[in-house]
Amino acid sequence: MEITFSNAIEIENRIENVYAYVSKLENFSIWNYAVMSVEPVENNNEESKDRYILKRDLGNVVETERVTIIQTKKNQMLHFRATGGRFSYEMKYALRPFGEQTILKNVVSMKPEGIRDFMLKLLKSNIQTEVNKNLYVLKQLLENG
Repeated sequence: MEITFSNAIEIENRIENVYAYVSKLENFSIWNYAVMSVEPVENNNEESKDRYILKRDLGNVVETERVTIIQTKKNQMLHFRATGGRFSYEMKYALRPFGEQTILKNVVSMKPEGIRDFMLKLLKSNIQTEVNKNLYVLKQLLENG
């Protein structure tokens, strides 16, 4: 079963700047408190292009996720899939201009299996709140440098 939620935030910065920062996955560890690092997969073949290794600190354990970029549209959208952690998920960031500001919306689709499905349903609102807090950190970084 898929569990989905979304958040939106207004950022006082040009869409080009917001997209450039968000689309560089290596920046996630700066504004997402649970992400320790994101590194591109080092390989010169076409298959490894747009693939990353993300390490997540879950308090008592470090998880490694494999991240694959599914789709990008410059200054409009970033969509990726992560596997290998407690559950697979997809994350979409949609951007739209609002004058000199940017509206950033993220949509999270989590795909747990078995008992994790039940646990994730219980934790959905907590996870959504934490994702929203990360967006506010991103907002502060992009507005205040």
